[in-house]
Amino acid sequence: MRIEEHGSLDELARAAASEIISVCRSRQTDGGVPCIVLTGGTGGERVLSALASHDELAQVDWARVRFLWGDERWAPAGHEDRNDLLADRTLFAATTVDQALVHRVAASDSGVGLDEAAAAYAEVVDGIGRIDLALNGVGPDGHIASLFPGREELEAVGAAAPAALAIRHSPKPPPERVTLTLAALRRADRVWLIAAGAGKAEAVERVLGAREPLLPAARVSGTRETVLWADGEALSARS
Repeated sequence: MRIEEHGSLDELARAAASEIISVCRSRQTDGGVPCIVLTGGTGGERVLSALASHDELAQVDWARVRFLWGDERWAPAGHEDRNDLLADRTLFAATTVDQALVHRVAASDSGVGLDEAAAAYAEVVDGIGRIDLALNGVGPDGHIASLFPGREELEAVGAAAPAALAIRHSPKPPPERVTLTLAALRRADRVWLIAAGAGKAEAVERVLGAREPLLPAARVSGTRETVLWADGEALSARS
């Protein structure tokens, strides 16, 4: 795992945004359509905001970028709890995207149930041949997406594992969600973990030390690279 240390979350977000632009530009130069898995939370929002205001934003044809979400809260469309609202208010508001390439988890008011929404999302992800980058915010407990420590969803790792699962009784509200599985996230060429603030220090120390039992953030890696983007406070407990 490579560590990218920055002085603050804003500095981290700007640096990560520059690298995202580089990844997308390179893939499009080769004639491909980049696929990015977005994340929610403070870190995810800061990275999206940094992308939206980046000087080189126009160097990427955002209408030829595919978007997924690592997880989504089971809430009505447009609700403040939903992760996709962060993208709508930041990157998508500053660019032109192709809605056919923006793969949202069905909303709770869409007429389908939670299990149906998870199964439909799994089918979408299974149909995507390549994931270039998966962004993952690291929680204070070491969770990523909606994969929490000690939960049975962490066992969905084999070749037959679904790409997405319904989550009930989440330890973090709201209680119902849809999440990508470790099996799906491990398909990504690049897996980036985002951690900022002293509240993440213990989790980061455990992830870097590969301490058992492994936290969810320590159980995911990219096929090409795995990067921890962190500020000094998040790295303050490392040995």
